[in-house]
Amino acid sequence: MDRGKMPSTGRGAKSKAPQHPQDIFALGTKSTVVVSRDAEKRNIHKPSTSAADRKRDASSYGSQPPSKRSRIGSPAETTGGTSLEVDPVDLVPNVLQALDTHNSDKLLGLLTGSIRLLKSQRSKPDPILAMSLLYLTKIRPNMFAHDTVTQSLCTLLKREQGAAFKNKGNPLVFVLACNMLYAGHRDSTNWPDIFIKVYIEDALNERWWVECSWCKCLVENILTAFGTKHPPASLKPTESTLGTMSPSGSGSPLMGSTEDDVDNTELEYTVFPRYSSSYEAVEGLVMEAIKDQIQRRSAAPDAIGKGFLKLLSATCGFPEIRMVAASRLEAWLHSGKLWKVAQELLAYVCCNCEPTAPRDHEVLAQLVRMRLKTKQLQLAYQACLREMVSESPALLRSVVTHTVYNELSNVRSPNNLAVLAALVHAQPQLAPAALADTFQELLVRSEDYLRPLRALTRECVRAARADSHALLPLARALAAPPPHDPPAEVRERAFASLADLFCCCCLVTASHSKHQPEYRQQLCGIQAAALGWLQDTAVPVYRPSRHDCQLALNKIMFVESADAYSKADNWPPEPERGALHRLCCEAPLPQTTLLRLIFIGLAKEVPVAPAEVFELVEQLVRRACALPPEDNPLQVDKLEIADLIFQLCQFNPPDNITLPQGYSPPPLAITSLYWRGWLLLTMIAAHNPQQFAERAATTYPTLRALIEMCITNKPSIEWGSGTGVDAERAEAERAAILQLETHLAAASNAKLPVTEHNSRLLSQLTTLEPLGAPRKPPQAIIESLQALNAQLRLGKLLCRQPALLLELVERHGTRRAMPWLLQLLRHDQLELSVLPVQCLCEFLSSGGGAGEAGEAGGAEGRAGELCAHVRRTLAASPAGARAVLLYYVQRLAHAHKHTRARASRGLKLVLSQSSEDTNEMDFSAEVNPEEWLELLWELRHWESVREEVVARIRAACLVECIPRHVAAYIDFLASYAAKTPHKLHTEIVLDLCQVLMERSTVMNSVLGGASGPSHPEQHRTLLALTSLFYDHLQKVRNNTFPEEEEGEGGWPGGDRISLQFSPGRRTDLPLVIAHAHLKLLCYGPSAMDTEQAMYSGLAGAWLEAVAGAGGAGAAGGLLPDWLRLHLVRSARPALLDAGLRSLPAHKLALFIQTFGMPVSAMSALLGALDACPAGAVVRLGVERAYMTQLLRVQRARGACGGAAFAAALRLQPPHYPPDFNLFASEPLPEEAEGEWGSAAPPPRLQLELVPTLLAAVFSGTVVFPGDVDTSFTKLIAEVTNETSNNKYSRVPKLYSSCVTSFLLQCCSATGVLSLARRPDLAAPLLRALRPGPHLASSLLSHCKCLSGPVVTILRGLVRADPAVLPDLPPRADREHLVALLESATPSTLEAIGNKIIESQDTAVVVDVISLILERNQEGYYENKVKPEDGIECDAPLFSNSGRGCGLLLDWLSELQQETLGPDPHKQMQLMFRAGGGAAGGSVGGSWRPLLVTLLAHRASWRTLHTCLTMLLDHPGDWAPGSVLNLLETLCSSPRLCQGRDKAAPKHHQPPDALRLTHRQVGVLVGYIVSEGVRAERGGGEAALRRRVEARLPLLLRCCATPPALLAAARAAAHHHPVLLLMLYLKVPKTAELLRRAESPRRAGAGRAVGAGAARCTPSATDQPTHTLLTAITAPHHAHTKEHTQKLWRMEADIRSMWARVEGAGARALPLAGALLRGAGALHAKQHQYLLSALEVLPDSEIFAPAVSEEIHSILECFVQMVRQTEGGSSALSHRVAALLRRYLACRPPRAALLLHQHRDAIASSPALSGVSEGEGGSGSWSPPPHAVRALQRRSDPPDTLHWLVQEVEAWGARRGGGWGGAESAGGVLRAVAPLAAHAHAPLRLAALSLLARLLPAAPDPAPAFEAIMECLECDQAEIAQSALEKLPELVVGMQEYAAALLAAVFDLGVRGRLNVETHLAKTIQTLNLHRAC
Repeated sequence: MDRGKMPSTGRGAKSKAPQHPQDIFALGTKSTVVVSRDAEKRNIHKPSTSAADRKRDASSYGSQPPSKRSRIGSPAETTGGTSLEVDPVDLVPNVLQALDTHNSDKLLGLLTGSIRLLKSQRSKPDPILAMSLLYLTKIRPNMFAHDTVTQSLCTLLKREQGAAFKNKGNPLVFVLACNMLYAGHRDSTNWPDIFIKVYIEDALNERWWVECSWCKCLVENILTAFGTKHPPASLKPTESTLGTMSPSGSGSPLMGSTEDDVDNTELEYTVFPRYSSSYEAVEGLVMEAIKDQIQRRSAAPDAIGKGFLKLLSATCGFPEIRMVAASRLEAWLHSGKLWKVAQELLAYVCCNCEPTAPRDHEVLAQLVRMRLKTKQLQLAYQACLREMVSESPALLRSVVTHTVYNELSNVRSPNNLAVLAALVHAQPQLAPAALADTFQELLVRSEDYLRPLRALTRECVRAARADSHALLPLARALAAPPPHDPPAEVRERAFASLADLFCCCCLVTASHSKHQPEYRQQLCGIQAAALGWLQDTAVPVYRPSRHDCQLALNKIMFVESADAYSKADNWPPEPERGALHRLCCEAPLPQTTLLRLIFIGLAKEVPVAPAEVFELVEQLVRRACALPPEDNPLQVDKLEIADLIFQLCQFNPPDNITLPQGYSPPPLAITSLYWRGWLLLTMIAAHNPQQFAERAATTYPTLRALIEMCITNKPSIEWGSGTGVDAERAEAERAAILQLETHLAAASNAKLPVTEHNSRLLSQLTTLEPLGAPRKPPQAIIESLQALNAQLRLGKLLCRQPALLLELVERHGTRRAMPWLLQLLRHDQLELSVLPVQCLCEFLSSGGGAGEAGEAGGAEGRAGELCAHVRRTLAASPAGARAVLLYYVQRLAHAHKHTRARASRGLKLVLSQSSEDTNEMDFSAEVNPEEWLELLWELRHWESVREEVVARIRAACLVECIPRHVAAYIDFLASYAAKTPHKLHTEIVLDLCQVLMERSTVMNSVLGGASGPSHPEQHRTLLALTSLFYDHLQKVRNNTFPEEEEGEGGWPGGDRISLQFSPGRRTDLPLVIAHAHLKLLCYGPSAMDTEQAMYSGLAGAWLEAVAGAGGAGAAGGLLPDWLRLHLVRSARPALLDAGLRSLPAHKLALFIQTFGMPVSAMSALLGALDACPAGAVVRLGVERAYMTQLLRVQRARGACGGAAFAAALRLQPPHYPPDFNLFASEPLPEEAEGEWGSAAPPPRLQLELVPTLLAAVFSGTVVFPGDVDTSFTKLIAEVTNETSNNKYSRVPKLYSSCVTSFLLQCCSATGVLSLARRPDLAAPLLRALRPGPHLASSLLSHCKCLSGPVVTILRGLVRADPAVLPDLPPRADREHLVALLESATPSTLEAIGNKIIESQDTAVVVDVISLILERNQEGYYENKVKPEDGIECDAPLFSNSGRGCGLLLDWLSELQQETLGPDPHKQMQLMFRAGGGAAGGSVGGSWRPLLVTLLAHRASWRTLHTCLTMLLDHPGDWAPGSVLNLLETLCSSPRLCQGRDKAAPKHHQPPDALRLTHRQVGVLVGYIVSEGVRAERGGGEAALRRRVEARLPLLLRCCATPPALLAAARAAAHHHPVLLLMLYLKVPKTAELLRRAESPRRAGAGRAVGAGAARCTPSATDQPTHTLLTAITAPHHAHTKEHTQKLWRMEADIRSMWARVEGAGARALPLAGALLRGAGALHAKQHQYLLSALEVLPDSEIFAPAVSEEIHSILECFVQMVRQTEGGSSALSHRVAALLRRYLACRPPRAALLLHQHRDAIASSPALSGVSEGEGGSGSWSPPPHAVRALQRRSDPPDTLHWLVQEVEAWGARRGGGWGGAESAGGVLRAVAPLAAHAHAPLRLAALSLLARLLPAAPDPAPAFEAIMECLECDQAEIAQSALEKLPELVVGMQEYAAALLAAVFDLGVRGRLNVETHLAKTIQTLNLHRAC
């Protein structure tokens, strides 16, 4: 409004003279600058109004009255002496001119002048001046770093004395000043102290620029001088009334932006310490200002402003400031206007406290003493304390201590308990530990603090809103040893007080958590901690007396009266005392607590007698047994607890008595305790029927008898079985006790001898033999057990285990009645569902309730009700049907007859629907299975159980001995097989085949014997069996069975026979089926098979097979002797002929001696013997007298034949009746015998019979009198013998002449045709005769239209011209022989070669053959000119396609026995030279494999060793393929298997037959690589992979030891990386061997090169990985501890395999993805184990490009699983979020796509939503560095190390299964492993527990193995015992060292006293769980 007015001439326009303060010195001369500029420049820089207008506007609009201006000499006028007046328009040019002329004075004056002008315009600065200064700041910021300019700028930030208090004005001046100061000092690390002063001044007053967001660049750098930590935003007040000084207007004060830009203030600046070298000076300035303010305002405390408190908050980095603030915080917090700022100050004080600062402990004391009145302040105070202890856990102890001491003082704060409750919520483990330390510190003081501590404990729990979960950590911390030993005068009181505190914790827990289901577990945990304290800590620290220790033990276990727990402070009050005491007494008795009590009793250092502990244990067990069984009050699964109980009962002689040398006292027990111990075990077994009772009953016979007594309420049947044995045992026991007492009396100088009358121990001791035979207890014990059974219902509890009942039933099975079963049912009041179904079935089948019907007065009775219940169970569900039916049908195959009868009776009862059957059944009568088999088809759930039932019925056929029952089973199976699948049909056929062949006696009764069936039942069974076999054979014939099932799964292993059906259709059947079918045919057809089609079909099929088998040798497998005998006995013509076909004489003679042979069969046998040659009959060697009698008997029976047989044996003609003329024929001449009694050689063919023979064979015009085949064979032999002799031989060629004459007669069309018709005889004859060319050509002239072998031989004879054979000198040279062979033709080569071999030296011939073969290799004989198209030319004789080389090879193999010959190198050149043969890829040399095979099979071991040495030690130009073929042939040579087992075991490893050295292994690797590279040239990388993979078994067989494997790996890395990669895939430990031997760079060299080969090649880890993944993700219904532990072990296997075998996890990702996609949300718990396995994989492997799709799919599955199952709030969601963050970091685009696709699911989960918002994880990926360093140093106290181990374990649990990666897991393992052998028990156990969880994720378990070995070798038994207890869990993660660990444990058991059998058994059992992979 005043823009048009002239500037005022008053005081406001005068004062422009500079005012200099005393500390400012002017630079340069005092002058004014007049700048002349032309009009153009003025026009350019001139704004819309003149400078005078602007000055006028500024002075009129924003100026203050003259009275309000600052006085002369004030700090506001510090730059007046050096400043120059300047127009804002000319500022920039003048400054630039001064810079150009280097006029520093002018520059300084211009800058100070402009700053002074800006200060005068503070309310409304000139925009041109502001923009000019900003421009200068941007281009030359260092100008503003000058001290004078800095001082001038600081005057702009100082407070004006006359300024209005409430008007902050325009902040532009402050913003300009701050930014110019920051720009000038941006790069400086030492800022001037004046910044601190102006900051303090503004912070204490109006805070004009301290809180301005545009001044953050300067303010935040100034704040670095204080070192203050900022608390989280949650601790600050949510609504501030002070407000922040934001720039006035909208947006930037310089640029007129909109209001939308106000919050987008983003300044680019850096913040780092600016006052690091002046910490003390800054602290002094701050303290001076703070104290000055406090002194000024001490008179008026209400004058303290918010700015002062905010300054205290900003400077809380100084301990003194925290102390000042803490001492006054209480008043400020209750101030009405300061409480919000004071609350922020409280947060700053708490967040800046440090454990190392001594003043901070005083600060904490001040904070604790505050008395806050409002609830809001108390909550804020508690939040600040929680944040403080979470950031600095070391302060927790101090806070807790001050709070407790304040609470126990007279001036206690009302919020102490709330503070303690908040601390417990924030640190549920550390806060109770700190509270326990304070309690222990107070208890050892001279004053008695027990009562206030009890009250404090109760009030803490009450303040925590009934959260009694902290009492368990408190009890565990109280059980820890105190930091210092208590004084002697307070030990007793401190011991009693601690025991009372444990009891108080239990009572408080029962009081506040009694409505929660887990309060009993908390009570058990507190009692366990108290017992641990009593055993481990209390005795050595407090040294209590026996009475005090016993009292404490009784109080802890709550066996004292209720009043004993309220003596200290009368709490609990009287109304609640009994109820709370009863609740504590109702706590269950865990196994750990029970074991701890027993260990206390067995420990010698604990002053409590074992008998007293036994009394306590018995009382506790009785109390637990009185609780409801469904609450599981007594859970025990360790069988060792029985031995420990008996150790409590054991009698030990006094230590002060010395027994005689060499005498060992027998194991004795105190009688009363011993039998009460058995009662104790019985009660434990009753409450643990599944986990403990069954195993204990098997191990301890006495316990088994007591269990039987509890169930039956009768004495055990085992007690009366051995009266004599019991008497002997009692006598031995009496003698042993008397002998021991005699020695004890002698050692105590007793005068009277010990006898049975004066013995004191005889009535008190008994023999300690818990594993011995069952002993009958005293009558008092029996009565006590009966009372316990009635009171605690032990029998009913034991009946929950069906195995006990079934075992009891089997032991009582010989008795007809079992009344205890009936009593058991009556006792349960017909609650039949309580008992197992098997027991009910046994009771029903045995007829236990049959006699009750009469007693009930006509009622149905117990059996009827029971039968109805079992029938309902049978029809209710498939599971019930399976349980009932399988119980019965399994017993159908039992070995005892009565058991089978009861099973059949029970099946009839449960399957029949009539109630009359139950009451009218005669339980002593036999039940035929036919009565209930037909009822099976009517069952409701028959389809679900039919396969199992039929399998049991098939088994019953193999056991049942009653023919009617077997017949019924066969009928049922036949009807069932008609509508069953082919596979089950085959199984039925195989079982019945076994029955038919192995159970001949039973089957003869079933089917009627050899004479066939005679009864209708037998005919029916025979028909059923025949139809069963026939239908099966028809299915096979019709190809109903697929070929793959026939070949693989349809038939079992064994011999097979090929059965021919119609032309072109055949099948292979097991030989057992053929035998069974033929044996079934022997029974004949059934009369019910009217058309006999099935019998005829079977007979036709198998008799044709027998006929096609040929001679006796071929038919031997199909028709063994026993089956032939059955066929002969059947006396059916077709079967008789089949049985006698090709049967030799000696077997015929054996058959006729068989009893029971039918007359017709005997006649056929005698006829067959008559047809046998006489010589064969003579050689039988039978006893002639016996045979004579046999023939007479058979003749009397009516048999005929046998005359020739008797004549051949020269049997004496017996005196027959006159009508018998059996031996009336003329005697035969005796045959000449050889020297050894054998028949003479057969006679030669007579020469005159040759023409007749030839005419009979070829023309058929005459009949030859003898055997044609035998005679023709003799003719060929004679002709061959004549033609093979030399032509100069004088042997006449009679037979050859006869044959030649016959051939001359055949020189016609008819004669040649006759020869061609019999090629099987003519061809051998022509080859043997070798007729001349003329005869051959004349015969061939008549064969123009014929073809076949005869014509081929004739053509060969025509081309052969033996007349052209050259004459050779006796010693021809090599070249001549070579030329002679090369000139030969195919027809003359054999003759020339034979002549050379006969006439020349063998060595020369071998050399010649070798030379020709060598030339063949080089392609010397190949055609060099390509023939024209359509023209065929003969190939050279010795070329690759010729046939000459084969003959040369035959000669070579015959001429030299040693394949290498006299010149091994030359022969090896033929076989192994590179570039030749099929392996070499050359033109010639295809015959080389034959030579290599001959070398391997015929050469001696010495020759083979020489050859291998030359090939492997001197690698030359050898062909890799030939060398490798030789090595493989040698490894599989049959000569290696001579003398060894033919059937090798399953896991048998073949021996290393070659035993190559490491250098030879390297050469072998070179050969493999060379062969693969050669294959790669022709087929690419796939061919290389296939060749290398084919040779890997050879290489691995030669690398049986790790050094050899390492040599192979090194050679593979040197030659080709693909071989190394594939070797690694087959044997993963190769990488570990390479890592140990050399740098890992070479071990992974082939990873990129052979990526394709790795994907195509199976790895050794694939099978176990896939097996474990499938098992771990399978849906499981059992949620037991054992099942969970099994899953964890499988998960550990996967993690250890993936962590130690690189690439194994990536290969399994496709399967993991498939398993996840196929599973639903119900199986999320199982898939958490899979997630743990995936977390082990590194980013480079799990997020590799090759598996990107799989990991994407896996993550999708997990995201959906989180959404469907848990809502995203559990640990699974956080682990999935961590995996998503890794995915987002490695594959951002793919991860972003996943987050976008599942944005709804991710938004619904808080953990997953943080991933999409870019938030960090909940914890560090690396382990806590301070913890790892401390564990590596191991210099801290054991308690600290224990706490650090627990911290690392908690960190690992948050990381899931990965443990931060391989590097982090390995580092933690190396740090923690040495602690496993530490002497401190808690630390040692924690380290072992951490190792068990860490090992599966560690890449190298060697440090853990060394640590465990150190534990086992340690002299301290407790260290070794700790390792043994953890051994089953440890061995899961280090199975590669399992053998060494087990050997060490076994050695420890041998040389030490530790009991290692149990641990060994558990470890081996754990290992056996993983052997299936």
